[in-house]
Amino acid sequence: MTTTKNATHREPMTESETLREDLEYTRQHLADTVQELTRRLNVPHRMKETASSAGHRMSGAAGQTGQMMKGAAGRTGQMMKQVPSAMQGLPATGKRHPKATAAVGGAVVLGAGAMAWLARRHK
Repeated sequence: MTTTKNATHREPMTESETLREDLEYTRQHLADTVQELTRRLNVPHRMKETASSAGHRMSGAAGQTGQMMKGAAGRTGQMMKQVPSAMQGLPATGKRHPKATAAVGGAVVLGAGAMAWLARRHK
């Protein structure tokens, strides 16, 4: 390796200077490697970091879920207000399609019950 001491004079480095430079580079590289290994082997610290990160993610997800549930409950309330007007035409439809009417009615009751349960659960 024949590098120069000074770029303006272009004097070649002596063998001992080259060895010193290589030694310094090797020391720095070794120090960086030891530091990285120490960080990786510090399991308790890494576990705390991971747990903290997971806790923050869970808090955020819980907040978003709560907001989504409030929005869904509001929309369900609005839809339930429209049910009485839709019920007026139901007798004629029920006579024409009794099985379909029973299936739809069961689904509506099941959905309303599920929403009520979820709303009570998240209060």
